[in-house]
Amino acid sequence: MYFNQLAIDASKMTKGELSVITTFSGVAIVFGMLLILVIMIAVFGLFAKVGNGKSGKKAKPEKAPKVKKVAEPSPSKSAVNTLSNVDDDEVIAVISAAVAMMYEGTGKKAVIRSIRPSTVGRSAWANAGIRDNVRAF
Repeated sequence: MYFNQLAIDASKMTKGELSVITTFSGVAIVFGMLLILVIMIAVFGLFAKVGNGKSGKKAKPEKAPKVKKVAEPSPSKSAVNTLSNVDDDEVIAVISAAVAMMYEGTGKKAVIRSIRPSTVGRSAWANAGIRDNVRAF
């Protein structure tokens, strides 16, 4: 059989027939591609399971080993000395003023017991940006 015998002669069709054929062929192509994508994703999932050494069967969950809570070591004298050098009077005054402004009008009295540097990996500006972007609308 030759291809010209299988081809549809569009010149002899009405606009309605052409639109129906175009619609059905478009829908068939879209769903065919979606089916191919689903099969590809399933195959990649199987490869991922084999690569991780997991089989399709669900294994019993293992119990996590119990970890004893260890008391944190107290800071050495050299660390305390370096921290006391960092805390100068101006920084303490600024922090005290900021805390006093936060509690102004609430009727509560704030007491600052210690001031230590932050150990967070982000800067204060980055933390403020994150808080601003994740707050409720």
